[in-house]
Amino acid sequence: MSYIAKMAELKSYIPLMLTLIILLTFNTLTGAQLNKSRQPVFYGASLYYGKFQVHTSTLYPYNGINPYGIEFELSQFMLTDNIRESFGAFIKWGVGINYVNFAHEDLGYSVTGLGYLEPFIKPRGQWRYSLKIGSGLAYMSNPYHEVRNPQNLTYSSQLAFPLFGGLSAYYFINKQLAIKATASFQHISNGGIKQPNLGINYPVIAIGMEFTNHNYMVPPQKKLQHYNKEKRLDLLAGYSLKEDTTNTNNQSVITLFINRTWQVSRINALSISGMFEYHQLQDFDKEIDQWSIAPLAGNEFLLGRLRFGQQIGLYIIKGEEAPNMMLQNYYLRYKINAYLMTGVNLKAHGRVADYLSFQIGIIL
Repeated sequence: MSYIAKMAELKSYIPLMLTLIILLTFNTLTGAQLNKSRQPVFYGASLYYGKFQVHTSTLYPYNGINPYGIEFELSQFMLTDNIRESFGAFIKWGVGINYVNFAHEDLGYSVTGLGYLEPFIKPRGQWRYSLKIGSGLAYMSNPYHEVRNPQNLTYSSQLAFPLFGGLSAYYFINKQLAIKATASFQHISNGGIKQPNLGINYPVIAIGMEFTNHNYMVPPQKKLQHYNKEKRLDLLAGYSLKEDTTNTNNQSVITLFINRTWQVSRINALSISGMFEYHQLQDFDKEIDQWSIAPLAGNEFLLGRLRFGQQIGLYIIKGEEAPNMMLQNYYLRYKINAYLMTGVNLKAHGRVADYLSFQIGIIL
C-alpha cells in the first residue's frame, strides 16, 4: 500500500474519533451537574501510527512499512490514599480495543482487546505524565499458510498475545477534557504455540483525546507512610504446549522457577531466578528429552497484588533449539494470598518469543 493510500485510510478514522469525542464532550459541557468522584471514569480515542521493526533478515521484505489504526479506551483514575500507599503513585487502570492495519497484504490486520495499568509520574496540573504497560488478546487476520500465505513468518495463528509498554503525556484543556500523546513499543506473537512465530515488533505514536463527566480533585502531594520491604521466595511450576519449528507436532514444555526478590523501593524489587526447563522434542520417529538450565536476574514491578518482571539470563545447559546462549524472561504474576501465586511467563531469545507458559506456585 502506498504512503498516500495509508494516509488517506488513516484520515478516514478521524471523523469517527472526533464524532465520539464531540458528542461526549458536548454532554459533559452542556449536561446537568457533574458527578463527584474520587475514582473518575475517562473515555478516550486515539489514532495509531508506527514503524515495523526488522529484527531478523527473514523479515527484510517488510522493511519500511508503517502500521496504523485506531484505539478506544475506558479507564478509571484511582485517587484514593490506599492506592497511593500501595503503588507510590496514583494510577489508572483501563481496558481498550484497537484496530491496527499492518500495511502489507501478507500481514493483514489485528483487532485487539487489552488491559493496562498506568502509574502517573505527574498526576496534577495542566501537563501530566504517566507510564503505561499492558497486554491482551488479539485476532490476527492473515496468518501464515504454506499455500495461501507462505511469506508471513511473523505469526501463524489467528489468536495472539500482544504486550506493550510506553510513556504518555496529557495536556488538560480543563479538568474534564485532555489531549494526549503516547509513545510505546508493541510486540505481538502467539507465544510459540504454533510456528512460524517470529513476531511483530513496532514502536507507535498515538495521538488522541480523553474526557470524563466526573468532577474530581487530585489530592495534594504528601509524605507516604513507612512500608516494610518485602523479601520473597517463590517456587513456580509452568506448562506450555509448543509447536516444534520443523514439524507440526505439539510439544510439552515443563518449567520450574525458583525466584528470590528483594524490594528496593515502593514499586520495585530486584530478582534472581533459577530456571529448569524440560522439553520433549519430536525428531521424525524418535523422541528426544532435552533439558535447559539458566540463572536469571532482573527487575520486578510491584503493582498491588500484581508482579511484572523482566529478566535476562545465560544458559548453563542449553537445549539444541535455543539459538544462542542468552535468553530473556518476562512474567506477570498475581498473588492470590500470602502463600499462593499464579501467572503467565514469556521466554524469548532476542526479539523472538520462544513460548508462553502458564504458572502456579507457592510463596515460601
